[in-house]
Amino acid sequence: MARQLRFTGTESKVDGCPALHTDEGTGEITVQGTPVTDPEDLAQLQHLGRTRQR
Repeated sequence: MARQLRFTGTESKVDGCPALHTDEGTGEITVQGTPVTDPEDLAQLQHLGRTRQR
């Protein structure tokens, strides 16, 4: 079954990236935008919880 995503918002004034979506079933937040690849940036994000790259 497909997830039911609700657009939560964006602060971008240019191209809409990143955009946030909330999964209505689980409450998970999905971030749509340019992938973060810098190891130091990733290390800072990892302490916030589970990260998943697609």
